[in-house]
Amino acid sequence: MVGVRLVPERKLYSEKEIACSSDAVALLSKELGEYDREVFCVLHLSPKGLPLSASITSIGELTSTLVHPREVFKSAVLSSAACIMLLHNHPSGNLTPSEEDIKTTERIAVCGRVLAIPVVDHIICAEHGYISMRSYGYEHLFDDSENDLNKINESELPVIRLPDDKDEDYSSLKISREVNGKEMEIPLTRDELSEAFFEQQRIWDESYVRNYLNDLSKDKEKRLEFKSQNGIGINSILKSDKTISKISAEMRRKADKYGMSDYEALEEAIQEEAVELARRRKEKARER
Repeated sequence: MVGVRLVPERKLYSEKEIACSSDAVALLSKELGEYDREVFCVLHLSPKGLPLSASITSIGELTSTLVHPREVFKSAVLSSAACIMLLHNHPSGNLTPSEEDIKTTERIAVCGRVLAIPVVDHIICAEHGYISMRSYGYEHLFDDSENDLNKINESELPVIRLPDDKDEDYSSLKISREVNGKEMEIPLTRDELSEAFFEQQRIWDESYVRNYLNDLSKDKEKRLEFKSQNGIGINSILKSDKTISKISAEMRRKADKYGMSDYEALEEAIQEEAVELARRRKEKARER
């Protein structure tokens, strides 16, 4: 038996409309300013620009934080957001977007277009000011016409265009291809859509694993601690594409099966694989 219970509609995060980047900064800068390390925040907006909720999706190091699109849009979907605004802080005080800031914005913006939850801006905050990436010369990152999945992954994945009519069958989805200088639209089947999605997810996951390990390897203390705990160095893992793929696949399995966050699943998957690699290395040494 299924029961239905009526509950009061939840209150807005704020009654004030977010009409520009300064409104978002006024709303969240105090919270972001309390952290001494990089924090990535997502502000969920209604169709009228009212803030429904805000969530911290990642807390990183002093100069970097790992952000996965899956975590960003999980909270956006649960909040029934019509669009989202990204914010993160630079404790160093330098407001210039890093290369990783630009790549992260581009990845998330692409996901937003696929899910029909557009990213309207990405704001970088510091103690004495902020910048809007849309107004800072990166407006093309938020523009549908100049971005596609190919630019993000340097691969041949197609641009997926969702139908305007929500009731329209998904078999009407098309991919856009340029053939002999002419753009063609080819119908995409459900199986092809699923295949493209999972391939895209695999690429994101592997990138997430590499970024995490690269950040660890830059910190000497953490690098030594990792080797002491697991019996193998971080660089030994980074050198093997096969190992990275195995870790990312296990991370995704744990996240999907056990409801773990990507970060928690990643840490477990890395530890398990590191222990296994160290065990195999010892066995080979004994055989010699």
